Formats: sequence, C-alpha cells, structure tokens
Amino acid sequence: MSARTKGALITWTTGDRAAAPVVLLHDRYRDHDANDALGARLAPTHRVVSVRGARTQMEMGLIKGYYWHLGPLAEPELSTLGDALSHLELLLIELNRETGRRIAIAGTGEGGSVALLIGLLWRELVIGVASIDGPLAGNIGDMPITLPPADGLPVLLATRDADLAPSAAALTARGASVTTRPAGDDTVADWIRGLPA
Repeated sequence: MSARTKGALITWTTGDRAAAPVVLLHDRYRDHDANDALGARLAPTHRVVSVRGARTQMEMGLIKGYYWHLGPLAEPELSTLGDALSHLELLLIELNRETGRRIAIAGTGEGGSVALLIGLLWRELVIGVASIDGPLAGNIGDMPITLPPADGLPVLLATRDADLAPSAAALTARGASVTTRPAGDDTVADWIRGLPA
C-alpha cells in the first residue's frame, strides 16, 4: 500500500496500478481504513484509491475522525461541500491523466452522498458511482452549480439503513441509470467490476 498527499487530501493506493481506478470515500467521522474490506475485494481487478476527508473532527484533544462537509447528509453546507468537491475533482483529473480511464467512485454515508455529486458534476471523468446509505443532496437547487445531464451514469444505491428511494427517483429524473440493492461489500465490488473497463 502506498500513501501520498495531494493537496489537502491523503490517499492510499492498493491493487494493480495499471488497472481501472476506483476511488473509495469514507463515512462521516471515519477514516480511509473503513473501506479496507471493499478495497481488498477490488484490489485484484482495480487500482484502489482510498481517500481521507480533509476536515478533522476532534473530541477532547483527540482525533475522532474525518469528514467531507458540515450539515446533514441530505442538505450539506455549501462552502465546506464545495471545498471537498474541489479537492476531489483535482484527484479525478490526476487519476484520469495517469491512467487514461474514467474512474469508478464508491462511498459510504457522507462519502456516498459526495460520490453521487461528483458523478453528476464530472460525468466525463466518472464511469459509475456506488453509494452505500448515502442520499443525493436535496439542496442541489441552492448550489451555485449547473449539473449537466447524467447521460446514463450507472449508479448503485446500496442500502443498509437508509431509505434511498427519493434519491433513486431524483437520479433517474436527471438521466442516471439507477440500480438499487441491499448493501454488502461483495455486492458493491461485483457491481463495480461489471462497469466497462
């Protein structure tokens, strides 16, 4: 495993560096290693890049974990969300330049919500998005961005505890190709492996 810092983000890479890239985003107040089980399933077939959120949550002087934005999952605070999206866009551009391929993105909870927005914003860089219990932000209309058409973007909404039916409807209305399944590392890994190379 190799770790490196790119801007405000720290990433860990496993798997075949020449293979199709997949970026893994952790849930709120977690760290990159929360995705180790999924990453291990994908490493034989993919270049797996686990990312640590740039913002640190402290409790009594100790690091509690890392996060992508302030506010509820379904209504992220815009300036912190914009900061996270900007850092992740640079990572996608770098991976695309290095590999010549579009990138799969998978995230859990808050990471899944961010992954959905990344897929919608940068369809030309993203081959597919898997969100585990991460809803699509409901305040997209308040954001100073114009989302391009989803143009058939493959999206997996994998559920453990969350009701993602409203997100599925909103993504479908934007032109995404949405699949909904119960969450599990094998389910998500199989779906990602089924994306075009």
